[in-house]
Amino acid sequence: MSEHADIAARTQRFNEAARAFTPSPPKRYAKLKPMKEGIVELREKGASLRLIRELLATVDVSVSIDTIGRFLAQVSGEITASRRTKQSGNKRNAVRRANDGQSTPVPIPAEPSSSTPQPASPRQIPPQTERIRTRGPRVTDPRNL
Repeated sequence: MSEHADIAARTQRFNEAARAFTPSPPKRYAKLKPMKEGIVELREKGASLRLIRELLATVDVSVSIDTIGRFLAQVSGEITASRRTKQSGNKRNAVRRANDGQSTPVPIPAEPSSSTPQPASPRQIPPQTERIRTRGPRVTDPRNL
């Protein structure tokens, strides 16, 4: 009987601890959250991020301009798009290494676009007249200097 009472007491203490639990505040933007209204107000009045950073420094809150910008984007609900690398429409030919160590170009088929009509027959890829560069560093030909 005492084992059952012991389990019930442990369960009750655990449930009380679970009810009393409060999660620790998130550390991201912990310095800026108490000053959220003032930062947003300054920005609405047209203050630059640099000026906001300087005003925060007067009250011993040192953060970067980028941090303030990200904080404002999160507070206002904007979704910041990550930078995309510049992609050209041209596809490079993949180079497949043959068993004899020579490189041979393998054309990569272009992705069909839904806006352009598909031709009835597949396109003919003209043969490449350029010399395919093999792997290794580019070494300047001394005769061309």
